[in-house]
Amino acid sequence: MDQAAGLIPLHVMTTSSGLNDQYAAAGFNMTIPIFNGHLFGALRNEASARFTAQQQNNRDLLDRIVRDVTQAWNDANSGYQRLSVVQQLVNQATLALSLAQSRYQLGLSSIVEFTQAQLNLTQAQIEQVNAAYDYDTQLSVLNYSIGNLR
Repeated sequence: MDQAAGLIPLHVMTTSSGLNDQYAAAGFNMTIPIFNGHLFGALRNEASARFTAQQQNNRDLLDRIVRDVTQAWNDANSGYQRLSVVQQLVNQATLALSLAQSRYQLGLSSIVEFTQAQLNLTQAQIEQVNAAYDYDTQLSVLNYSIGNLR
């Protein structure tokens, strides 16, 4: 609440010229923040609300980081396990090709069976390369998530 006051003494005033040569005045301005419409309380509440919102933003960021790292770890782990499964697939396809080749050389099967076994081995080898690439990609994502890559 702002207050202002001033004083002009009556004996200084003259009727003919308005003010005489010895005019003097004094004034003061005073601010009393007692009745400010609860401004300070509102400012305190606003600061408290902003602080709480910032804490929630920090918590949300932490939760997202934990989620991203956990997801990256699970993906990398799954990719690593897939490598051994694909290796078994290649081993089986190699064994099947060897068997199909022996059967074809002995005349017990047609060229179609032998060609199909070659195709299966090629597909298994392609899958092995894809699994290795996926694992390397997932490992890079994990390293980025934990801050090792920038």
